[in-house]
Amino acid sequence: MQRAIILLLRGVLFSGGYAGMFVLGWFVASDTPAEVASPAASPAGQQKVVNLQRKLNRLPDDPDLLLELITTQLQQGDLQAVYDHLQTLRQQHPQRWRFGLLAAELLRASGELAAAEQQTQRLLAVDPDNLSLLRLYCRILLERGEPARAEAMAEAAWQRIRSLENPGEQDTVDAVPYGLLLADVRRSRGDVDAADQLLEQMIDRSKRRRTDPRPLIAQAMLRQDNGDLEAAQQLLAEARQHGDSTTIQWLDILSRRWSLELTRAPMHAPPQIPGVPPALTTP
Repeated sequence: MQRAIILLLRGVLFSGGYAGMFVLGWFVASDTPAEVASPAASPAGQQKVVNLQRKLNRLPDDPDLLLELITTQLQQGDLQAVYDHLQTLRQQHPQRWRFGLLAAELLRASGELAAAEQQTQRLLAVDPDNLSLLRLYCRILLERGEPARAEAMAEAAWQRIRSLENPGEQDTVDAVPYGLLLADVRRSRGDVDAADQLLEQMIDRSKRRRTDPRPLIAQAMLRQDNGDLEAAQQLLAEARQHGDSTTIQWLDILSRRWSLELTRAPMHAPPQIPGVPPALTTP
């Protein structure tokens, strides 16, 4: 959880967003090819943090120092202080909704699911088609044991976005991530066949124009989840043909990891029961 919050905060402070981290939905949480280490504060930075903690009347304006401060408090387990800082940042920068999202994510990761749901609902009331908010809200509902509500929310968003598409013209909205979200929710609630059917429809639809690798990767993840590593590798290879350089690099790393799993599977891994998804993985 600590690493995830730091990565999200880094994205907000230094690039204004982090949607790219979640472009493929559920599998980023459990299949990120390379671990990203938590940033370590320099000795000078650590001293500044100590000084700030002694007399903290306001948050620092320097993004690097702010990241060091919150990182230190996360490492110390002071989640309340981190949450209070995020709420302060949200009030200071109301146009930067991601601070509110981070606060809601911290609540979720801390087990405060009801409070996380309330905060996410408030953000969605202002921006109902915000994909990052929808992902978090569906995840909260799943963790609260309300899969039907999560699926209804994801499907409603998917239908709304699809209604904005212009057949035969250049789309002004990217509907694919909303379909991936719906497939993820269906997979998470155990309806693997429905998730697979939706991904198949998305793949067929994308081939009418330029093949989109994202549904192919999602279907590969679904196959890997259910122990069919050979089919997963084939889908990754197909997705690789249609990806950009960054996607290809990521897929190559993932493919090598899965190849190792395929080699070791008969010796070390118990058989996966078809149709039963693994538990959600907390970032």
